[in-house]
Parts: sequence; structure tokens; C-alpha cells
Amino acid sequence: MYVVKVFHGYIAKDGRRTRDKTPTNLLLFPTKKESENFADRIGGRVKKLEEITKA
Repeated sequence: MYVVKVFHGYIAKDGRRTRDKTPTNLLLFPTKKESENFADRIGGRVKKLEEITKA
């Protein structure tokens, strides 16, 4: 699973930026390609979910 990171946060399910790293609250993408398409449209970058849960 992948998420989109913007500025100092992530994109939540409601489409707003959040600093909460809880996977249940984040907008998740099943493939890297889908997340990259979304990130390119909003000016964010892609992170793999495993990287976030380790922190």
C-alpha cells in the first residue's frame, strides 16, 4: 500500500492534509502507479506504507 505525502503531512481519506500517520485515517493506494498519478496532480510524493509504520 502507498500513501501521498505533502509538505509536513499526508493526504487523509477526506482529502485534507493531516500529520496523523495512522493507516486507517490515510488515503491508501494499492499500487505505486495509482499513487504516483495522484501525487503528480497535487504536487506530492509517494511513500510506501511500511516506511510510515516503522516510525
